[in-house]
Amino acid sequence: MGARHLGTLEGGGNVSDGLQATLHRLMQSGADTNPALNTLLDDYMRYHVVFLVAGGLFVLALAAFGVACWKRFRTTPGSGRRLWSFEKATYFCFGVSSVAVGLLLALVVVANLSNVLDPRHGFAGAIGLLGTPRVGSPKYELHQAFDTWLQSGSSQMPAVVQNRIDDRVSWQQPKSIICSVLLLGFVLLSARIWRRLIEGSRTRGAPWTVKRVALLAAGAASVTMCFLLMLMVLGNTQGSLAPVSLTLFYG
Repeated sequence: MGARHLGTLEGGGNVSDGLQATLHRLMQSGADTNPALNTLLDDYMRYHVVFLVAGGLFVLALAAFGVACWKRFRTTPGSGRRLWSFEKATYFCFGVSSVAVGLLLALVVVANLSNVLDPRHGFAGAIGLLGTPRVGSPKYELHQAFDTWLQSGSSQMPAVVQNRIDDRVSWQQPKSIICSVLLLGFVLLSARIWRRLIEGSRTRGAPWTVKRVALLAAGAASVTMCFLLMLMVLGNTQGSLAPVSLTLFYG
């Protein structure tokens, strides 16, 4: 362990402050000859590239769905006394919602682009997220290992760091796959439910029975699940493909 790090501990400081100081010093130096720091920066950039690609695909899917709903909305006739039928209102709600969610996601995707183009600047701004772990805690031990690794400049990760990364990948990778499968399943389920609701609404004067109300509630729940699973797919895919910086910040 380096003399500077020992001094931090003997002086009553904490490892988190030492780790943050080490990172700030390395970032301010502007040097790119430290393999440990380069590993962190490359992983940090990859983390945002994954979000850029996966998030961009979701934005395109939401945009395509919104356009399809808008076309259906325009071609679907009204219903007698009412300006909009249930079918027409459904297409309108789905179209507006998909565009709104797509725009919000697009803003986040664009914001992540700066971290891909200039990962050093983004990483430097995120150092404050490290926090102050309790002495003797697992996170304290992890910060100590990261600090020692960064000061050594070695390309070889400490065993503590590698084990935490392996542990993260071991659960985030399966979760990414499971959530992707579940998302596809809920999309298909939601499409089937809303198709049944729309077909049932085409019968003029069809009453809203308990069964139809329950089906409507199930349709709303399935849409909510699709949204939550989309976020889970994004987060777990990032964690499984770029686990180093995520392990640094969150353990």
